[in-house]
Amino acid sequence: MALQLVPATGQVLFTTFSALYQGAYEKVPTFYQDFSTVMPSNSETQLYHWIAQLPGMKEWIGERQLNNAVLRNYSLTNKNYEDSVKLDKFKVADDQWGAFGQTVQAFGDAVARWQDQQMAAIVEASATTLCYDGQYFIDTDHPVSLTDSYATGLDGVATFSNKLDGAAYDFEADPIGAWNKGRAQMASFVGDAGQPLGLMADTVMVPPSLELQAIRLAQAEITTQTFAATGPANASIVAAASQSNVNKGKVNYIVNPYLTTKAAYVMCSTRPIKPFVWQLRQAPVFTSLVDPTLPNMFVNREFIYGAEARGCGGYSLPQLCVRLAAS
Repeated sequence: MALQLVPATGQVLFTTFSALYQGAYEKVPTFYQDFSTVMPSNSETQLYHWIAQLPGMKEWIGERQLNNAVLRNYSLTNKNYEDSVKLDKFKVADDQWGAFGQTVQAFGDAVARWQDQQMAAIVEASATTLCYDGQYFIDTDHPVSLTDSYATGLDGVATFSNKLDGAAYDFEADPIGAWNKGRAQMASFVGDAGQPLGLMADTVMVPPSLELQAIRLAQAEITTQTFAATGPANASIVAAASQSNVNKGKVNYIVNPYLTTKAAYVMCSTRPIKPFVWQLRQAPVFTSLVDPTLPNMFVNREFIYGAEARGCGGYSLPQLCVRLAAS
């Protein structure tokens, strides 16, 4: 018997599909929180006052030395997002709507991955997008002191690099050696007065193409080193030696399926703020136009379901992330 298309029908469909959507949405594991600090937002644009240096205790001699928390402002404007599906009313009337359950579940699954995908795009754009100090987030000449750079520009001002490119930083060829160099680079970062910031990298994020290298770095018991030796008649001999992997159990790794650039991101995730920021204005909400008396039913004979959300990704402190790339 055909289903009667009355207003109550739409409510039944919404309740059923909402449950299927929510069940699929909640089953999806997300990982953007592992490298991003989630910031709540209560307006269209949120203003952040990043501190010029990571604060630390120092001996109190004379007057207090005050960290300036508003040397440079950084703002993120929320963007609007949506995804929608439609369902033919005649298929509903013919009792075929049950076949659309898997479609709604796939819809919930896709919406749940939205924040991971947005943050991956932010990471990919980090070498071409400005952060709070006026430089690209991944760059070779971040100013150590924002006071100096703001007053005089970068000429003659001490800088630091969180962008390591070249064969020595090829994570694919030598994941352990590249990681050690990136970690040492982060550990060398200093504050305005030249004091070490004490940043120790603990996490590496890679695209799927570098997954095996990340696993080798984080889990391998033994690593292999190759080196060239001079042989007779100017012949070269390539030899290999094994040694213990001192990084085993000390490195967290994230394989981000939405990254495509062959680069590794060495990060410190133990501080109160992580290197990337996800600003959430509104988490995804399931909505619908399911009343059979609505114009979408009259004109296009369609039930419409959708999800809507608001948010934006961005960057925090460049000292918390070092990118490794072969070129």
